[in-house]
Amino acid sequence: MRRFTTFFYALVVFVSTSTFSQIDKNFQEVPFSTDDTYLTIWNGEKYVPFFIKGVNLGVSLPGTTPGELPATYDDYMRWFGMIKEAGFNCIRVYTLHYPRFYQALRDYNLAHPKNPLYVIHGTWLDEGLDPPQIYVQDLDQLTSIFYQTIEENIDCIHGNRSIPQRYGRAWGDYTADISPWVVAAIIGREVYPQEVLTTNANHPNWPQTFNGNFLKIFNAAPSEYWFVKAMEYYIQYEWNQYQTMRPLSISSWPTLDPLSHPEEIFPDEDTASIDLSKVVDDNYPPGIFISYHAYPYYPYFVSYQSDYQPFFDYMGPNSYLGYLTALKTKYQNFPLIIAEFGVPSAWVVAKYSSSGMNHGGEDEWEQGIFNLRMLNNIRSANCGGGIMFAWIDEWFKRTWIADPLDYLPDRRPMWLNEMSPEQNFGLLRFDKDPAPFVPWA
Repeated sequence: MRRFTTFFYALVVFVSTSTFSQIDKNFQEVPFSTDDTYLTIWNGEKYVPFFIKGVNLGVSLPGTTPGELPATYDDYMRWFGMIKEAGFNCIRVYTLHYPRFYQALRDYNLAHPKNPLYVIHGTWLDEGLDPPQIYVQDLDQLTSIFYQTIEENIDCIHGNRSIPQRYGRAWGDYTADISPWVVAAIIGREVYPQEVLTTNANHPNWPQTFNGNFLKIFNAAPSEYWFVKAMEYYIQYEWNQYQTMRPLSISSWPTLDPLSHPEEIFPDEDTASIDLSKVVDDNYPPGIFISYHAYPYYPYFVSYQSDYQPFFDYMGPNSYLGYLTALKTKYQNFPLIIAEFGVPSAWVVAKYSSSGMNHGGEDEWEQGIFNLRMLNNIRSANCGGGIMFAWIDEWFKRTWIADPLDYLPDRRPMWLNEMSPEQNFGLLRFDKDPAPFVPWA
């Protein structure tokens, strides 16, 4: 039996029902664009602000790992209906799924032309180097595989790719074009500080200026130069192949923000940064946006930095709102999308926050209340929307505080550890159907 948290029902009340019909790709205007605050959708006459109320769609069902992607066509179709019923207007996927995802999404949206489910599609930054070699934390090593993955994802979004069978990644014949509903793209993953520092140290002679056909950046560190070139590659490939383009961002997190955090007690959390406020996108009609995974309990500075602590909301002190406000102030000329936010309904707490929104320790009711609180904070900070983490519980994940209970770590995906915060973020959890009661004769 599948069971929803309270948040599923609460969101129905909270979320507005503003929708847009399918975009006609024959317009000269790009179908999706940006202003200083929001992603926008062309409705035939003008660009309409679109506040993202999204959910991250991982598909690691019980007993599986991320690369297996076991969700069926029927699973997707059922989930899409439930996601829309809950009030979400968008889903985010981190990486390429099997063709059945794209076929299901197209079928669902064609059946609901006035109320489609939009997508923010990711392109994963893979460390599976070919030929095999040791990854030395230099992003330049990943350039070739990253660009290849960008091309694959764009072609698959447009229903124009056949990928031979391969291990640990999606493959098959991609014939379903979902591009009319891909409102934006986020490339990459949470890059670690050491990757940024190593890339910067290894390439001191890279130019500080990138002047592409669409994007420019000035005074760039080597890692920033690398990311903007990758964004340009994405834009140029989609334009060359399909004569369209869409808002674009890279995946980032507070550990790499360009703000100062002198009170951070763990130095690795404030030693490197990627600053996209340096980017000039005047020649790029859709515009770029800023994407962060931001939680109220991590890193330490989000919760305890002194200039964030005076902030409060309708539930009391809230340093998370303070952090979001500071981040948006830094990126005032770009939409800021919080591409991951949430708290888990686990039994134990891995990290505490000054706002009370902890990494674990909430029941399902509190989880729903706090998720709604964070979405309100995202709106109050003038961000362009948020994408809740996550749609389903993921049993394969580990949390340091629950590691002692994983007495057989290789069997972790086979059972739900109620203690583990990382396994209990989902709106949808999976319970074994109870055995029928058979009274004694």
